[in-house]
Amino acid sequence: MEKDEIIVYTRKVESSPFKEILADAEMYGSIQKFRQIITGIENYTQWMPDCKSAKIIENPSPNDITYHMKLKVPFPFSNRDIIQQIILNESNNKLIVDIINRPNKIEKEKNWVRMLKAEGRWTIEQISHNMVSIKFQYAADPGGGVPAWMVNTFIVKNPHKTLQNVREMMAKE
Repeated sequence: MEKDEIIVYTRKVESSPFKEILADAEMYGSIQKFRQIITGIENYTQWMPDCKSAKIIENPSPNDITYHMKLKVPFPFSNRDIIQQIILNESNNKLIVDIINRPNKIEKEKNWVRMLKAEGRWTIEQISHNMVSIKFQYAADPGGGVPAWMVNTFIVKNPHKTLQNVREMMAKE
């Protein structure tokens, strides 16, 4: 899907019925601004679709943050939660943010379906003094009996909206 200068690709994953996404866009901004956005965990509700809340549970360094996020899911399915660790590596005008699932880091809360499988990567490159290229790759299993065909049908909507929101956040001073 291509819309608003954001392209979202999907592909099959060998070990899962759920597709993986790759969202790609260029926008005004800097690696430092993106770093502020991605490490501002408590602000995820402002730019990440369906994020109900996000809080840091571990932060041993500025480049290593583990957080707990709660996601709103449409009826008739139950809301989800996920624990993820982001590890940031920056060099040569490039920032890589690896997203690692840590489902057993904290105890599961009642009435929430814990997402047990999810991983991804953000790759941000400074392509000029005020422009960045952003690629967001992600694969997840929402768990809780959501049919793969349903997830795969709507899988491009959230990554597209995520990059639209990141573009807006990058434009803010």
